[in-house]
Amino acid sequence: MAKQQKNLLFILMLCFILGGCDYLYSLLHKEGAQEKKLVGEVVPYKENENVEQIQSLLKIYGYNPGKIDGVLGFRTRDAIKRFQEEQGLNPSRFVDEDTWNYLKVFKDNKFIIDDKLNVSLVQQALEKAGFRPGKIDGEWGKKTENAVKEFQKAHRLKVDGRVGYQTLLKLSEFVVIENKEVLKK
Repeated sequence: MAKQQKNLLFILMLCFILGGCDYLYSLLHKEGAQEKKLVGEVVPYKENENVEQIQSLLKIYGYNPGKIDGVLGFRTRDAIKRFQEEQGLNPSRFVDEDTWNYLKVFKDNKFIIDDKLNVSLVQQALEKAGFRPGKIDGEWGKKTENAVKEFQKAHRLKVDGRVGYQTLLKLSEFVVIENKEVLKK
Protein backbone atom coordinates (compact mmCIF):
# COMPACT_ATOMS: atom_id res chain seq x y z
CA MET A 1 0.00 0.00 0.00
CA ALA A 2 2.78 2.42 0.85
CA LYS A 3 4.31 1.79 -2.59
CA GLN A 4 0.99 2.67 -4.30
CA GLN A 5 0.78 5.90 -2.31
CA LYS A 6 4.35 6.80 -3.26
CA ASN A 7 3.59 6.07 -6.92
CA LEU A 8 0.47 8.23 -6.78
CA LEU A 9 2.38 11.04 -5.11
CA PHE A 10 5.11 10.75 -7.76
CA ILE A 11 2.52 10.93 -10.56
CA LEU A 12 0.83 13.97 -8.99
CA MET A 13 4.17 15.74 -8.59
CA LEU A 14 5.09 14.92 -12.19
CA CYS A 15 1.74 16.29 -13.40
CA PHE A 16 2.30 19.43 -11.37
CA ILE A 17 5.82 19.92 -12.71
CA LEU A 18 4.91 19.25 -16.33
CA GLY A 19 1.49 20.87 -16.44
CA GLY A 20 1.38 23.34 -13.60
CA CYS A 21 -1.40 24.09 -11.16
CA ASP A 22 -4.07 24.47 -13.84
CA TYR A 23 -3.46 20.99 -15.18
CA LEU A 24 -3.55 19.45 -11.73
CA TYR A 25 -6.71 21.42 -10.94
CA SER A 26 -8.35 20.15 -14.14
CA LEU A 27 -7.64 16.60 -13.03
CA LEU A 28 -9.03 17.15 -9.55
CA HIS A 29 -11.99 19.42 -10.34
CA LYS A 30 -13.15 19.41 -13.97
CA GLU A 31 -16.05 21.88 -13.56
CA GLY A 32 -13.98 24.36 -11.58
CA ALA A 33 -11.20 24.23 -14.17
CA GLN A 34 -13.69 24.80 -16.99
CA GLU A 35 -15.19 27.73 -15.10
CA LYS A 36 -11.75 29.28 -14.64
CA LYS A 37 -11.09 28.92 -18.36
CA LEU A 38 -14.45 30.46 -19.33
CA VAL A 39 -14.84 33.11 -16.66
CA GLY A 40 -11.29 33.87 -15.65
CA GLU A 41 -9.84 34.05 -12.18
CA VAL A 42 -12.56 34.45 -9.56
CA VAL A 43 -11.23 36.31 -6.55
CA PRO A 44 -13.53 36.59 -3.51
CA TYR A 45 -15.25 39.98 -3.29
CA LYS A 46 -13.60 41.20 -6.51
CA GLU A 47 -15.73 42.12 -9.51
CA ASN A 48 -15.46 40.09 -12.70
CA GLU A 49 -17.32 41.26 -15.82
CA ASN A 50 -17.90 37.67 -16.99
CA VAL A 51 -19.56 36.88 -13.66
CA GLU A 52 -21.68 40.00 -14.08
CA GLN A 53 -22.81 38.69 -17.48
CA ILE A 54 -23.69 35.31 -15.91
CA GLN A 55 -25.66 37.07 -13.16
CA SER A 56 -27.55 39.18 -15.73
CA LEU A 57 -28.51 36.13 -17.77
CA LEU A 58 -29.62 34.22 -14.68
CA LYS A 59 -31.78 37.16 -13.61
CA ILE A 60 -33.39 37.46 -17.07
CA TYR A 61 -34.15 33.73 -17.02
CA GLY A 62 -35.94 34.02 -13.68
CA TYR A 63 -33.22 32.87 -11.30
CA ASN A 64 -32.21 35.20 -8.48
CA PRO A 65 -28.41 35.57 -8.35
CA GLY A 66 -28.63 38.45 -5.91
CA LYS A 67 -27.11 41.81 -6.75
CA ILE A 68 -25.65 42.08 -10.27
CA ASP A 69 -22.19 43.05 -9.08
CA GLY A 70 -19.76 40.66 -10.78
CA VAL A 71 -18.98 38.90 -7.50
CA LEU A 72 -19.44 35.13 -7.53
CA GLY A 73 -21.01 34.62 -4.13
CA PHE A 74 -23.37 32.12 -2.51
CA ARG A 75 -26.58 33.48 -4.07
CA THR A 76 -25.07 33.37 -7.55
CA ARG A 77 -23.78 29.82 -6.95
CA ASP A 78 -27.27 28.80 -5.74
CA ALA A 79 -28.86 30.36 -8.84
CA ILE A 80 -26.37 28.51 -11.06
CA LYS A 81 -27.25 25.24 -9.32
CA ARG A 82 -31.03 25.79 -9.73
CA PHE A 83 -30.50 26.66 -13.39
CA GLN A 84 -28.40 23.51 -13.92
CA GLU A 85 -30.97 21.31 -12.19
CA GLU A 86 -33.86 22.67 -14.26
CA GLN A 87 -31.93 22.24 -17.51
CA GLY A 88 -30.91 18.67 -16.69
CA LEU A 89 -27.25 19.59 -16.28
CA ASN A 90 -24.84 18.43 -13.60
CA PRO A 91 -25.71 20.66 -10.60
CA SER A 92 -22.09 21.45 -9.76
CA ARG A 93 -22.66 25.15 -8.93
CA PHE A 94 -19.82 25.93 -11.37
CA VAL A 95 -20.20 27.42 -14.84
CA ASP A 96 -18.75 24.60 -16.88
CA GLU A 97 -18.90 24.45 -20.70
CA ASP A 98 -22.39 22.91 -20.84
CA THR A 99 -23.80 25.46 -18.39
CA TRP A 100 -22.18 28.33 -20.26
CA ASN A 101 -23.61 27.12 -23.59
CA TYR A 102 -27.09 26.91 -22.08
CA LEU A 103 -26.76 30.32 -20.45
CA LYS A 104 -25.63 32.17 -23.55
CA VAL A 105 -27.66 30.47 -26.29
CA PHE A 106 -30.43 33.09 -26.22
CA LYS A 107 -27.91 35.92 -26.10
CA ASP A 108 -26.11 34.42 -29.10
CA ASN A 109 -29.43 34.33 -30.95
CA LYS A 110 -30.51 37.89 -30.18
CA PHE A 111 -33.31 37.08 -27.73
CA ILE A 112 -31.14 39.02 -25.29
CA ILE A 113 -29.38 42.22 -26.35
CA ASP A 114 -27.38 44.47 -24.02
CA ASP A 115 -28.40 42.32 -21.04
CA LYS A 116 -32.10 42.91 -21.75
CA LEU A 117 -34.84 40.81 -23.27
CA ASN A 118 -35.32 41.58 -26.97
CA VAL A 119 -39.05 42.28 -26.77
CA SER A 120 -39.33 42.77 -30.53
CA LEU A 121 -38.07 39.24 -31.23
CA VAL A 122 -40.34 37.85 -28.51
CA GLN A 123 -43.28 39.61 -30.19
CA GLN A 124 -42.28 38.21 -33.59
CA ALA A 125 -42.07 34.67 -32.17
CA LEU A 126 -45.44 35.07 -30.45
CA GLU A 127 -47.03 36.21 -33.69
CA LYS A 128 -45.51 33.31 -35.65
CA ALA A 129 -46.83 30.96 -32.97
CA GLY A 130 -50.35 32.30 -33.56
CA PHE A 131 -50.64 34.66 -30.59
CA ARG A 132 -51.34 38.37 -30.82
CA PRO A 133 -48.83 40.55 -29.02
CA GLY A 134 -50.13 43.73 -30.63
CA LYS A 135 -47.89 45.93 -32.73
CA ILE A 136 -44.35 44.57 -33.05
CA ASP A 137 -42.63 47.61 -31.65
CA GLY A 138 -40.22 46.27 -29.04
CA GLU A 139 -42.32 47.74 -26.23
CA TRP A 140 -43.60 45.54 -23.41
CA GLY A 141 -47.27 46.32 -23.05
CA LYS A 142 -50.44 44.68 -21.82
CA LYS A 143 -51.10 42.96 -25.18
CA THR A 144 -47.62 41.43 -25.22
CA GLU A 145 -47.96 40.27 -21.63
CA ASN A 146 -51.37 38.73 -22.33
CA ALA A 147 -50.00 37.00 -25.46
CA VAL A 148 -47.15 35.59 -23.36
CA LYS A 149 -49.64 34.28 -20.78
CA GLU A 150 -51.79 32.68 -23.50
CA PHE A 151 -48.66 31.17 -25.07
CA GLN A 152 -47.53 29.79 -21.71
CA LYS A 153 -50.95 28.31 -21.00
CA ALA A 154 -51.14 26.69 -24.45
CA HIS A 155 -47.68 25.15 -24.02
CA ARG A 156 -48.20 24.02 -20.42
CA LEU A 157 -45.64 26.40 -18.98
CA LYS A 158 -45.90 28.34 -15.75
CA VAL A 159 -48.39 31.11 -16.55
CA ASP A 160 -46.81 34.22 -15.10
CA GLY A 161 -46.49 36.56 -18.10
CA ARG A 162 -42.70 36.60 -17.70
CA VAL A 163 -40.35 35.43 -20.40
CA GLY A 164 -37.91 33.19 -18.54
CA TYR A 165 -35.75 30.36 -19.82
CA GLN A 166 -38.53 27.80 -20.39
CA THR A 167 -40.71 30.32 -22.24
CA LEU A 168 -37.74 31.38 -24.38
CA LEU A 169 -37.00 27.74 -25.07
CA LYS A 170 -40.52 27.22 -26.40
CA LEU A 171 -40.57 30.56 -28.28
CA SER A 172 -37.31 29.63 -29.99
CA GLU A 173 -39.20 26.94 -31.89
CA PHE A 174 -40.93 29.72 -33.85
CA VAL A 175 -37.88 31.67 -35.01
CA VAL A 176 -34.64 30.71 -36.72
CA ILE A 177 -31.86 30.39 -34.18
CA GLU A 178 -28.33 29.04 -34.36
CA ASN A 179 -26.95 26.28 -32.18
CA LYS A 180 -30.31 24.59 -31.55
CA GLU A 181 -28.48 21.38 -30.62
CA VAL A 182 -27.61 23.02 -27.29
CA LEU A 183 -31.32 23.32 -26.57
CA LYS A 184 -32.10 19.72 -27.45
CA LYS A 185 -29.61 17.97 -25.16
